[in-house]
Parts: sequence; structure tokens; C-alpha cells
Amino acid sequence: MDFIGPHRVLSTPTSIVISGTLFLAAFLFYRWLLPKPIAGIFYNEEATKSIFGDIPSMLAHLKQSQALVDWLLQHNTRHQSPIVQVFADLFGKPMVVISDYREIQDIVMRRTKEFDKPDMISDMFYGINEDHHTVKVSNDEFRYQRKLMQDLMAPQFLHNIAVPQLHSNFKDLVDMWSEKMRLSEGRPFSVKHDIYITGLEAIWGAVFGNQGSETVTRKQIDVLSRQKNVQIPSSTDDAVEFAEVAAPPAFDAVLKLTDSLEHVGKSPFPRTLGFAMRYFPSISKHVKVKDRAVSEEIAKAEKRMAENKGDTNKMTNAVDHMLRREQIGAEKQHRAPDYQSKVMVAELFGLLIAGHDTTSTTLCWAVKFLAADQAVQSKLRSTLQSLYPAARSENRFPSAQEIATTPSNYLDACIEEIIRCGGTAGVLTRTTTTDVIILGHAIPKGTRIVMMSHGGGVMEPPFKIDDKLRNETYLKSDSRRTGDWDTENIQEFNPERWIVNGEFDASAGPHIMFGAGPRGCFGRKLAYLELRLAIVLIIWTFELQDVPEKYAGWEAIDQLTHGPIDCYVRLAKA
Repeated sequence: MDFIGPHRVLSTPTSIVISGTLFLAAFLFYRWLLPKPIAGIFYNEEATKSIFGDIPSMLAHLKQSQALVDWLLQHNTRHQSPIVQVFADLFGKPMVVISDYREIQDIVMRRTKEFDKPDMISDMFYGINEDHHTVKVSNDEFRYQRKLMQDLMAPQFLHNIAVPQLHSNFKDLVDMWSEKMRLSEGRPFSVKHDIYITGLEAIWGAVFGNQGSETVTRKQIDVLSRQKNVQIPSSTDDAVEFAEVAAPPAFDAVLKLTDSLEHVGKSPFPRTLGFAMRYFPSISKHVKVKDRAVSEEIAKAEKRMAENKGDTNKMTNAVDHMLRREQIGAEKQHRAPDYQSKVMVAELFGLLIAGHDTTSTTLCWAVKFLAADQAVQSKLRSTLQSLYPAARSENRFPSAQEIATTPSNYLDACIEEIIRCGGTAGVLTRTTTTDVIILGHAIPKGTRIVMMSHGGGVMEPPFKIDDKLRNETYLKSDSRRTGDWDTENIQEFNPERWIVNGEFDASAGPHIMFGAGPRGCFGRKLAYLELRLAIVLIIWTFELQDVPEKYAGWEAIDQLTHGPIDCYVRLAKA
């Protein structure tokens, strides 16, 4: 009896009902967790049969490639549709992926009340820069923080302060490469670290002021110039490795924090990881270092402000201008200025992280494209030599102002094509603030919209879309003035596509790498000047020769930006 008693209990109708109820509840809960597609929009059917959605596919892709944007764009290609949905946020809503330049432009420029704060950027920045304006909705706080920086894109700041500083830093980069060219004896070497360090030095100098002879690049030049030779491989096709001078703690912190954003962007738990990152010891250590460094620079600026008594002619960097803006804002609001606020620190750090990373990444692409296309490089060099005759006859670099102010159709075309083909900003993101219609599909409020900035119409042939599916804002705009690229060569690097009737035409065809509208890239003008200065000085000084195939790959990595994994050069004197 003792043996069969439990068996009888388990066989009672009550136990069967309880077991059945639990099973049904578990089944219904499982069904509730399954991804729920938005009606009418293409998706991978297999993703709706697992609570993990498209995450296994994403992780499998990331084992083979470090470029997440390629995986996203594959869905548009697979379904042959400009609009698809992807389930890459565990237990979250589907993300809507758009690959059509004209629709993207309409959303970010004209439909700003329907689409706002890009939550993917918020996820990435929460851990390291939670008070930055990109994390916030487009309210008065957002606008005030943007206003703190409004002087920084004015011609007076760009040409009188930023341009000389940038020119000096990129001249140092060229001098350092000259030393490496001498020591490498015709062998290739990596320049990726050089470009990112110099890019950070350049933006640091523009934001906080001249660092004198204390830059990493100048220290590296000093070390290299005292070396008669270095260890080089026997084969001229093998790369030379150079020891790197250690960066100061603040620089190291900025670079490490920038790299850390990759993990959030590629995580199945982006919001959770973005929030949790601030508590990681390695991250919090770097955050403290950068906060301390930025606060010290603010304190120096406060002292200068007191000494100069508000004389704007004595302002020599961005932080001076931003403190003045805070002072003006405080007076209007009848409060004491808060120069050391979290917002001020966040905005200054935002300038550093975005200002160095986007331009440095694009410059890496520039080096690769120009080395791979010797004809374009040769034509660009000839153009520059004709453009700056005084510099050539005097055997010197073109000056900062010569480069910044002398117009050149072909130089502009090369820069624009590098930006288009490089795809530095691989995606733009927004979140719907209300129920919306996109290309005829109803999208619910709170949906993340991922827009492929190098997709349809930019680097991929555009999908055929009936204007009846477009929003009224597009139909009433002059968007159709922008031309269309020839689909036969849309993926080729060809600066000539920007030359129309002998003149550079920025509307010859689309790219939207800097975004647009009120949440577009704030530093666009500065980025163009940085690229212009750097490319002119590099091509003026060196021939970027072909590099061996093992160093010439086009594989990319997605972090804050979409950049090349490798960037090598083999240099000769121009």
C-alpha cells in the first residue's frame, strides 16, 4: 500500500487538471513570448517560431563578420523590399529596417514629430555618456544643449580656431609617416592607430586648445627620428611593425570608451547592457578618467574667462565658447551659471568621441580607396599641384587657409565619394512617437526604425516604389531634385559621378551619411574641413602605392562607426 499510494495520488483527476493547467499556461506564455510581426511587412518566417527571433542568425553572422550593418541590409536583399522587419531585440518589438534613400530623407527631415529620439544611440550612450543630447527627446532640454555648441560651426570658429589647429595636427601625421617611410624601406605598415590618435589630438586641440609639443604624435616623431633603422622583414611585401608611444590616460579612456560601444550595438540585450555598462569596473574606471580630464579643462576655461573678462576675441577653443553660451543662458534664466554641470561634461565628451571617431574612420577609408585607385589618386595630386601653385614653387605644404578656402571641384568630388562609399555612419535610427505609415504600412508607436544610410539608392540599386506609397511630406518637397546614380556602377568608387557639366554638384546623387534634420550630425562642417585638410596634406606629400593583397582587404567592423578592420599603406615620396 505504501508503494502504490503516491501513484494513486498522481493519477487523480485533480493532479491531471493541475498538470494540464500548468502545461497550458507554460505553452501560452511561450506563445506570448514569440515575436509578433507587424502586419504586411516582410520578415524571416523562421524567426517567428522561436522566442529568440532573428538573434541566432545575427550571432551566426557575427562569428563570420564584424559588420552588423551588412546583416541588416541582407534582409532587404533577401525579401527584395525597401522595408522589412527584424527580431533582434530579445522579447522586444520588431525593428523596421528601411533601405531607401528618399524615404529615409523624408523621415529625418520632414516627419520629425512622428519620429524622434534614436533609442539605439541611447542604448549605446547610457553607459558612458548618459547626459548627452543624443540620448534625449527633442524637447527644450535637447535644444538648449545643442545651443551650447552653436558657435562651434560658425565660420569664425571654424576658420580662425579649428582650421589652424587641425592643419598643425595633420602636418604632424605626415611628418610621422615620413619617418616611418624612411625606416620601412618600401614595406607596408599599418596607419589605423596613427589616424585615430591624430584625429583625437586634432579634435582635443580644437575643443580645449593647443597642446604644444606634448602630443602623442610629436613624441612618436621624436622617437622615430632618432632611429637609424628598425627590425624589418626580409620580404618587401611583409609589414613593418612600429612600437607605439603610450597615449595619456585621458586619450586612452576616450579611445577605450569608444571601442566599448561595439558590444552594446551587437548585443541581444542592448538596453540592459547599455545601462549595466556604467557599472563595469573597466568602463567606470575610464569614465572617471575622462570626467576628471574634462572637468580640469573646464576649470582652466573658467580661469581664462575671468582673466579675459568676456572678450570673445581671446577665445581660442570650443570650451571657451561653450562656457560663454552657458553664461548667456544662465543670465536669461536668472540663475547662476553651472560650468561644471553633467550636461557640460557630457557635451564636451560628445565632441571628442564623435569628432575623432567619425573623421578618423572616414580618413581610413580615404587612404584605402585612393591607394586602390591609382588613377584617381594621380588626378587628385595633379589637381592639388595646380590648385596651390605658390606652395609648390616654394616647396612647402599648402597653408591651412589655402586648403580651407580654395575651391576645387575634383577635391570636393573625391571627398564626397569617399563618404558615400565608406559608409562611416552605416545606419540612422529613430523611434516612432505615434502610429505612423511608412511606404503604405502601419507602424505602431514605440517602434525602432533602422535606416540603412548606404542602402537603396546610395550603394545599392534603389527599389522601385510607387509614389502613391510615399508620404505627403515627400510629394510636396523638392527631394526629387537630387539625381539618381547609374545602377550599373553604383557600387564602384568613382568621384567623377559628382562632376556635372564640369562642376561639382552635391545633388548629383544621394548619400545621407551625416543624417539630416534637427537630429542630424552637428559637426558636419567641421568633419568636411578635417577630411579636406588631411587628404590634401597626405596626397601632397606621398604616393599611396598598392599594398599586398593580405593587407588590402575591405572587411569592416561596426563600433560607433562602420570602419575598415585593416588600414595599411606603402609610401613613396610624391
